[in-house]
Amino acid sequence: MSFRSTALLTRKSIRARIGRTVAIAFTVTAGVSFVVGSFVLADSMRATFSGLFNELVSDVDLEVRSVEAFAGNSERDPIDASIAEQLSEIEGVDVVEPSLIRFAQILDENGELVATTGGPALGYSYIGDAGLQGITIKEGRAPIGVDELVVDKATADRVGYEVGDIVAYLTDTGTHEGELVGTIGAVDSDGFLGASVVALDIPTAIEKFGSDGKVDAIDIGLTDGADAIAVQAAIDDILPARIEVITGEQLADESQSDVDGFISVFGTGLLIFAFITAFISAFIINNIFQITIGQRLRELALLRAVGASGKQVRRMIVSEAFVLGLVATVLGVFGGIGVSRLILFLFNQAGAGFPDTETILKLRTFIAAAMVGLGVTLLSVFVPARRASTIPPVAAMRPELGFEALKKKQLIIGAIVAAVGVVMLIIGLFVQPGPALSWAALAGAGALALFLGVASVSSTIAAPVTRAIGWPIAKLFKVPGVLARDNVARAPRRTSSSASALMIGVALVSAAAVFASSLRATFTDILDNAITADYIVTDPNFFGLSPAVAESLAALPELEAVTPVRGIGAQVSGDTKGFGAIDPDAFQILVNPDLRAGEIAGLGVNEVLIHTDPASDLNKGVGDTIDVLWQNGIEGTLTVAGVYGDATFGNWLISLDTLELVSDAPARDFFIIGKLADSVSAEAGNLAVAAATADFPQADVQTNAEFRKSQEDQINQLLLTITILLMLSIVIAILGIAITLALGVFERTREIGLLRAVGMNRRQLRRSVRWEAVIVSTFGALVGIILGTFLGIIASLAVPDDIVSKLAFSPMIIIVVLVFAVLAGLVAALYPSFKASNMDVLKAIATD
Repeated sequence: MSFRSTALLTRKSIRARIGRTVAIAFTVTAGVSFVVGSFVLADSMRATFSGLFNELVSDVDLEVRSVEAFAGNSERDPIDASIAEQLSEIEGVDVVEPSLIRFAQILDENGELVATTGGPALGYSYIGDAGLQGITIKEGRAPIGVDELVVDKATADRVGYEVGDIVAYLTDTGTHEGELVGTIGAVDSDGFLGASVVALDIPTAIEKFGSDGKVDAIDIGLTDGADAIAVQAAIDDILPARIEVITGEQLADESQSDVDGFISVFGTGLLIFAFITAFISAFIINNIFQITIGQRLRELALLRAVGASGKQVRRMIVSEAFVLGLVATVLGVFGGIGVSRLILFLFNQAGAGFPDTETILKLRTFIAAAMVGLGVTLLSVFVPARRASTIPPVAAMRPELGFEALKKKQLIIGAIVAAVGVVMLIIGLFVQPGPALSWAALAGAGALALFLGVASVSSTIAAPVTRAIGWPIAKLFKVPGVLARDNVARAPRRTSSSASALMIGVALVSAAAVFASSLRATFTDILDNAITADYIVTDPNFFGLSPAVAESLAALPELEAVTPVRGIGAQVSGDTKGFGAIDPDAFQILVNPDLRAGEIAGLGVNEVLIHTDPASDLNKGVGDTIDVLWQNGIEGTLTVAGVYGDATFGNWLISLDTLELVSDAPARDFFIIGKLADSVSAEAGNLAVAAATADFPQADVQTNAEFRKSQEDQINQLLLTITILLMLSIVIAILGIAITLALGVFERTREIGLLRAVGMNRRQLRRSVRWEAVIVSTFGALVGIILGTFLGIIASLAVPDDIVSKLAFSPMIIIVVLVFAVLAGLVAALYPSFKASNMDVLKAIATD
């Protein structure tokens, strides 16, 4: 059989099975689109933000700021604004613009806080077009004086403010108001990536933001023809210790690096779900080709009988898959562009304020599309094509053969693959050899092998389990139920393969549910035992609270103890650590950190409390000293004052006095905790706390119970987000069940005709097909729940105890998943049951 003949047969086979072809193409296209969309969105956003940040600092030739000894999450120390006067006198300096960013939140016309759309509430210093910032005026002009301001256009449009309105805003120094003289945006965008912005001129910003005469940095523009290196050297000569001057190129690179980190995490997250979709698609494609090749047994045997070799038959099957994969890949590339645009649109509809992005299609995107589209399809048909090539010509005379049951050897291989997957998963999560990327990859490969092994082995239990699932159906619905149960049980391999696609999605949802339940239980246990506080005060915008909030609460006689929690980064023995800062006397009353040695109260300057883990790693105990390098470059020595066992507040704790000694960064409280005095009722305490925080509407005051509920809601929202991202893969799995049922109906055409001939009506036939789908989907859900629960337990045990220390399960999730499986089966059976019930009886009986 020549290549031309193979191509002709491939084309005719595809046209003869156009419905199956479209269904397979859809499943592959969905996976390719998700993968391509992830790459396109990440690359497009990276290119856009690169241009955005380059444009924002394009006029900045040099910047003066405080040094940072190492990269970390802490803010840099501010610098004295008066340095700007000295800089302006240096030859070659043309523009000097101090830069200040602090907390500032817009109020609406009713005096209520205007919520941001994902970002913080920021206050900027701004001098308009005369300055060096890449912020652009959208309407009006720049602010001048204490009674004027501008805000970002996205927020102004959302709230309904117009130029000329009086706008109130909140800062750490109180509530202020001014005339809105303009709106601004980041270059081409109307917003600032979900943040709300209040911008004031420099003197007003220093006053209203309460920066005490300090600014974050000073941007410098040089005169035309100035020697940048010489000017940089001249500036460096006059700067105080721990103050540096960098170039605009360095500033742009640092900003781009920060954005790259976010975009990489965002893109990787999307890719994970995309490859899950592709993995599930592979199961479906493999199953469909296995079934259709079994149904084409006579056709393929006749080809062998007229001279086609096994190699040529295999080539024909692979050619069909290649054409399908190629078409799906091309469609997936276009679909991926649409997916990236859809995601960006949804974010902007939520108010993220992302700028318009150009569509970036890199070579790696096309390679990834081909690997998913062509690679997944061709790999999925490898086994079916190989089996097709072994069909003997004599099979043309025995069409009842079909595929044989799985051999014992294949079952053993499946069990071995599953066992190897478990070992790889455990080593990756618990031993964690090498860098984080390598052990994460090992754990991921282990999970993949586990899914493959379970999918292979599940065929051995498919018959008895589906008979058990179908038993009540057979009892309740008589003939339709019995037929459904028997049809599923007599093809265990097909049943397990069809159910495996759904099993993967359900397993991942179940694993996430177990982890979320364990996280919720751990958090509840912490609030019940480790934290005895009655009030927790937070900032919903995650910018941090002004120290004035804690000071106001601490002054209340109704509260026995109040402590803010702040933070700073430091290096210990070359490793970066996060240090928490607390009021030790109040902390001792509010928190039970499981103190093992030393004391908490009286924690002094340059003293530290450490968790048992770092104490063991460094071989340190009470009285020992630890050398540290703070993020701002200051070196210090801390004396261990205590060792504790509960890491709820981190592994390293210092006093607020120590933090103030080593850092000049603006003080921001991550959160504040407080406890009622013994003789004060909850009602009296609530009134007092509400009065004390009335001037700080950005402070979200919650009781212990309210805080617990809000955190549980966040965990539930995380679980919902994961489920939504997995929904596409689950939809594809349902489609796979529907295709399998439709092929099964075609395969049993004569049988269905005979059933109709002996008195079975259309309704009974539809019921039979529907219950068949329900049994298959329920089987997949049960296996998925068991496997997902195992994975959830492993994941919960693998994370540190300060994150998850208790295992918990959610029976409600299991019930919801099983109900969903039943509904999924009913949906999957809609077309197959319709097709079965509308067959022509005589034609069906005459079918060979």
